[in-house]
Amino acid sequence: MPHLGLALVRVLSFVEWEHPKIDGPHYHFIPRNLVLRHFGKQALKDHAMSETVSAPIVIGWQVGVPSGWGTYGLNLAVQLCTKGIDVGLPFLAQTLNVTSEQNALLKPALGAHRDYQALSNEETGRQLSSTFLRALGDGLDFPPFLDPWSGQPDVGVVFFESAAIPPENVTRAAGLDAIIAGSSWNAEVLESAGLTNVFNCPQGIDPTLFYPGQKTNRFGDRFTVFSGGKLEYRKGQDLVVAAFKRFHERHPEALLVTAWHNPWPEAAQSLSVSPHVETVPGTDAAGNLDVAAWLQAEGLTADSFVDLGRLANGETPSVLWEMDVALFPNRCEGGTNLVAMEAMACGVPCIVSRNTGHLDLFGDNTCFGIDLQIPLGEVTGRKDLEGWGESSIEELVQKMEIAFTDSEQSRTVAANGSRFMAEWSWSAQVDRLIEVIGKVS
Repeated sequence: MPHLGLALVRVLSFVEWEHPKIDGPHYHFIPRNLVLRHFGKQALKDHAMSETVSAPIVIGWQVGVPSGWGTYGLNLAVQLCTKGIDVGLPFLAQTLNVTSEQNALLKPALGAHRDYQALSNEETGRQLSSTFLRALGDGLDFPPFLDPWSGQPDVGVVFFESAAIPPENVTRAAGLDAIIAGSSWNAEVLESAGLTNVFNCPQGIDPTLFYPGQKTNRFGDRFTVFSGGKLEYRKGQDLVVAAFKRFHERHPEALLVTAWHNPWPEAAQSLSVSPHVETVPGTDAAGNLDVAAWLQAEGLTADSFVDLGRLANGETPSVLWEMDVALFPNRCEGGTNLVAMEAMACGVPCIVSRNTGHLDLFGDNTCFGIDLQIPLGEVTGRKDLEGWGESSIEELVQKMEIAFTDSEQSRTVAANGSRFMAEWSWSAQVDRLIEVIGKVS
């Protein structure tokens, strides 16, 4: 039977990093023009119920959305295409922010995606004869919209923040051919739950974008303090605000530069549980987080910070090259924190909380560690917060002072971090994933 291409599903909403999920209808797509050409109209109806896919690796989450999953999927697809491996892209962002080189590499996959037309077929599964990378959610949840799909092999991919994994999810995950964990911490949690099909494959950085660059003094002679990541309690921006306020009182030349855009602004309401801030961020007329208003409500003057808003991945290096230090007092990271990795790769001395997925970033003096971590799981008695750490504001300010006063130590940490991250290229990390697939195929 002639090859008919890849059966795809289009999802009319975003897949979140923490909890891959879908709201709204599902529309199943199949290359209608190819079926008509080879088999006629009757075959279009008959074959839609049983098509088997032959693309070697199919990515089962939305590629290209402004989130960790979106960035991961895009770089994964680019690297697979670079290595000559065909890629299936069932789920795509409405707009892809890619370079001309990336667009050329992805052209066959993108072209196939555009050729597909909707067929309403809610009950028929998508049994692939090739690798299916299945996004898993927090607590090892299986997103229902992926239930019709299966692969040979069927490989789960997870970056979870909650260590509370329901037994039924463990049982179901044991049936997967492999589980790709985004950090050593994730892998250890899964193995402690009894899973034996776990492989640690962290994300990577693009060394053609993220490398030590020349500072242009875009922010004048200010001492620049960077904080990036979507605004929410887990990311610890409340700790950044509290620490920077103290630091700025001592050093009024300090400038906080934030890239805290969150495509799900309601997630910022999680900051209401923080004892370190008085208010929670609101939204502007366009529905975007009003970071500037929030920072001023928390006592920072308008000239003490710059909010960058939504920052495209390709625009990030030129910002990082201007930074004197970067703060990452995150309470938990299921993966290894792409923003921190990219800052380290750009030669920015980073202050990093020593917990969860961040632990993989600590090599030989590769970053300033926030070593005192209050174990939130033990303090609160909440299983879902096991491994989470509350950083000390005092220690965070102390490490900022070191970065401010000890330029030699800062340069050493920056250089070590950059060299460390140079070994974490997307190419190298995707090779690790391909090796896993080879073992279970």
